[in-house]
Amino acid sequence: MNSSITDKLVTLASETKNISALWLYGSRAKGNHRPDSDYDLAVLFTDWVEDPLDRRLRPELLAMNWSKKLGLTEDKLSIVDIQNAPIPLAMNTISGKLLYCGDDDARLSAEGIIMSKAELDYQYHLKHFGF
Repeated sequence: MNSSITDKLVTLASETKNISALWLYGSRAKGNHRPDSDYDLAVLFTDWVEDPLDRRLRPELLAMNWSKKLGLTEDKLSIVDIQNAPIPLAMNTISGKLLYCGDDDARLSAEGIIMSKAELDYQYHLKHFGF
């Protein structure tokens, strides 16, 4: 993991007023990345955007903004909104590295919701499909 980039990501997250938490996941979080690997990030926003299109675009626009500030090409930074991520991706994310947390209560609540959804999903598949 490039500590210079991750340090800058922490700074950017702390300077962005609507971010409660930032996780790094994937190969860079696991330490098995290649030099050309991208940075996979998940954010927990402080607010909920009602419009589905705006909600979908928000992490992508943030990735474009941060890529520019970090001097990275846009394909080197991927950001997902953890509240809109599919359950397996959200579970993978919270198993990664927490880089920044500005609100422990919001983070713990979001992580609890994700784990509850994963458990419900597991129970549903166990009941209906036997696995």
